[in-house]
Amino acid sequence: MNIYTIQTTPIETNTYLVTNGKLGFLVDPGGDEDKIDKIIHEAGDVSIEAILLTHAHADHIGAVKYYKDKGAKVYLHKADLEKIGSFKNYGFALGIKVKPFEVDVVLEGGEKLNVAGLDISVIHTPGHSKGGVCYVVEDSIFPGDTIFAASYGRVDMYDGDFNELKDSIENKLFTLKGNYKLYPGHGPETSLELERNANPICW
Repeated sequence: MNIYTIQTTPIETNTYLVTNGKLGFLVDPGGDEDKIDKIIHEAGDVSIEAILLTHAHADHIGAVKYYKDKGAKVYLHKADLEKIGSFKNYGFALGIKVKPFEVDVVLEGGEKLNVAGLDISVIHTPGHSKGGVCYVVEDSIFPGDTIFAASYGRVDMYDGDFNELKDSIENKLFTLKGNYKLYPGHGPETSLELERNANPICW
């Protein structure tokens, strides 16, 4: 498995390309399809099987329609479906226009997926967004805006909730056995062990 980080959108969202041989998937394609396509080409013109969305704020879904039209299946938690084509995705505030799209696989949390030949576990982690999820792939986690390096997602947007976020981080992520690399929705990579010891949500 190889992971490529692509900064997209005016607010520097981390879009990830995950490859397994000639197959791959995208996590949170926020926009800037030209940047994403360039990395897909450099990675060997891999076939994009799926788009895994950690939540449905505009800066994480701006390029979904583009890749869905190319044949990728879209995965999203059921609690965030309402955000796709409405003001609740904050596209108006972020300056990002989202083309509405249909979701192929509606998640509830707890699923065990196999995408591009990789086993993926889905953890429902509400708090930043009611339908926020984290994807666990081998020794890596894609948490979206649930947790960042020495920080955590904002809770002052529609359906954000600090107590839910704290519970998601402390009781769903930090209780996972062992260490994992974290590839968050914004900012640098970190690790679960580092955040267990240093993340301010614990203070």
